[in-house]
Amino acid sequence: MITVDTDTCAFLLRAATDQIAASLDRPSQADDIASVIRWVRSRSARAAADLRGQLATRYPDIGWTGEEDMPDDPNAAYWVYDPIDGAYHFLQGLPLWSSSLALVVGGRCVFGIVYDPTSNELFIAREGQGVTLNGERVTTRNKTDLKGAVLGSAVPPIAQVGPEEHAEALRLLERVTGQVFVVRQMASASLQLAYVAAGRLDGYFEVGHDIPDWLAGALLVKEAAGVVTDLSGNGFGWSSNGLLAASPNIHAQLLKVAASAAPIVRA
Repeated sequence: MITVDTDTCAFLLRAATDQIAASLDRPSQADDIASVIRWVRSRSARAAADLRGQLATRYPDIGWTGEEDMPDDPNAAYWVYDPIDGAYHFLQGLPLWSSSLALVVGGRCVFGIVYDPTSNELFIAREGQGVTLNGERVTTRNKTDLKGAVLGSAVPPIAQVGPEEHAEALRLLERVTGQVFVVRQMASASLQLAYVAAGRLDGYFEVGHDIPDWLAGALLVKEAAGVVTDLSGNGFGWSSNGLLAASPNIHAQLLKVAASAAPIVRA
């Protein structure tokens, strides 16, 4: 049985993230996009190497993975780390970026942390044990009327995902926006999912396949009595196409809205 110490993992994630936040070598706003992307990848790789070493020393039986190095054994235990979620917020000097760390065992995310260094908010979930925000228990908001829902989402940069996925995101955003009170694009994906878990947002949706960005936040929502699926209502996992996370009543209604957009949502 895999067990990890919550305080130790939280301390290590905080330390790694605070080092990123204090970076003095970040690119200037005058730099081109290619230079910015190279910096983000380089700084993320450095943070990942440091955190990986710290975790490996304490938990040698837990592996490490990312978007391009999935484990051969589907039952393996491994960490998934996103050093800079919301990189453009960070690079522009905006708040509302975050770091996340998830532990996957047997194909399930069983432990997750999302940390916002700007507000010093730490969200932690352990499977079957609920969610805390800076040590206090939180839960999803029990709203029932979709027309009054405040949702979060994200439209990816066209330069990053290409015109097809970008257009898909815009079309789904338009469809959902007409059925709710308001949709905000305010923060990193993991942080907006944390806000759903804490009852600050009523739901979050996104197209694409950014599973590493979503894993920790998805567990937060589940452990806060929310529902997390793909855009078709299938269980959330590594093969998911898109993400829909919300309190139960809002999720059921949002799923119908997404289903009405079936021709524009990839199967």
